[in-house]
Amino acid sequence: MDFNQRVITLLQLPVSPLTWDSLLKECDRLETDFLHIPSGYKWTLDYKRFQVEQARGNNSQAIWHLKSAIAAMPYNGDILGDYKELVKKTSGIKNLVLIITSKKNEAKALRLAAQFDQANIEYMIVSGADTSSIEHVRALQVDISDRYEAIPQKVAAAFTWVYENIGNNVGVLKVDDEMMLQDADKLRQSLDQLVRENVYAGVPSASLEHDRCMHWGLCLDQDLNRRVYGRPVLRAWASGGAYYLGPKPLEKVVLSLLRFPGLFEGEYYEDKLIGDVLVFEGEALNERKGYADFGLTLPGAAPAPLAENKAVPPAPGLTIPVAAPVSAPIPEPVSASQKNSNALKISEWNSR
Repeated sequence: MDFNQRVITLLQLPVSPLTWDSLLKECDRLETDFLHIPSGYKWTLDYKRFQVEQARGNNSQAIWHLKSAIAAMPYNGDILGDYKELVKKTSGIKNLVLIITSKKNEAKALRLAAQFDQANIEYMIVSGADTSSIEHVRALQVDISDRYEAIPQKVAAAFTWVYENIGNNVGVLKVDDEMMLQDADKLRQSLDQLVRENVYAGVPSASLEHDRCMHWGLCLDQDLNRRVYGRPVLRAWASGGAYYLGPKPLEKVVLSLLRFPGLFEGEYYEDKLIGDVLVFEGEALNERKGYADFGLTLPGAAPAPLAENKAVPPAPGLTIPVAAPVSAPIPEPVSASQKNSNALKISEWNSR
């Protein structure tokens, strides 16, 4: 039989204990026998694997195969709906603070964790899985490298873990391990307000003045330590020291990165990755003057006032903004309505 006949035969087989093994083996054989499998068929193989593992009760494997099917057919709303339904749950927790750290910076993370414990604030400590675990009852190892250049994947994995395991009604405050708690009451009040508003909030980045060599000397991969960051600036994003994602923007980030894993390519800065995804998804940045607005402080670095965090208007369509000379003034911040009016949704790329 040719490829089409074999796929049709495979899809017609019922999923039952009598066919589980044969279905999985035929999926593997098809990928071995044919070097090119169109994505319109590739997703069906992964979806069949999902159905088998779900029937077997192997939930983690089922989700993994379903994610592969979604990446192969990202505009198929039915598969995306299956994923959302599979992981759907409601939590009594409204907000969760994620301390993003590494085994190397364990002491810093534990210092901040102790402050959250004393203030009775819900949090998790997140590190990568290729080092020993952090010794804390609230430590979480995601299945991503602990190296610096993997921070975008680490943060995305942490957000996905919250969405899949805690609930789709939970807001997340991502913080770096260098942060310190300055005002616990201010943090609690801020989180309560932000989850009600269901927004993306943070201190705006410097935008066009972004240091494209900021990762140099920090990466384990020495090639990256001499590679200039090459992605365009779309608008100011929330600086990575601390920023907030309500349940709605959190879901948009999780689903977008699940559908389009290529967004990670060439991206070393997780805060810009999250900001760029939310540009495509039409989520404006709810600006904060400084980390003190969250009740947090960054030791040794006083945050600049909002007027000095000059944002640039988002580029219309796919126009890439060109950086002005160093001596040139940076454009004034634009309003949230202006940002929304020019935002390009990632789903709209398909029609261009």
